[in-house]
Amino acid sequence: MSEDSITRLHALITRYTVISGVPDIGSYRRITGTKQGRCIFRGCSEPIAWEDSRGKNFLCEGHYILMTQWIEEARKGLIPGRHAAIFSQDPREEP
Repeated sequence: MSEDSITRLHALITRYTVISGVPDIGSYRRITGTKQGRCIFRGCSEPIAWEDSRGKNFLCEGHYILMTQWIEEARKGLIPGRHAAIFSQDPREEP
């Protein structure tokens, strides 16, 4: 049995970040000025560039882009239809 896109997203976040839930990426804002903190991705030492609406859960530029892509991919997986399950599509099938 294949997992759904939200389960897959949650697994990626749990594995690669220090948070346990899906962040509200739409509420993230670019950090202006200097601020202390670390990207939520495990082992990342890049400078932080984004923060959530509470001023926490920092992301560097590259991981912000990656998290946005992960969330967008999961959203596409929620759309009904045989071509929506982007995590488990068979590339041999015709569109």
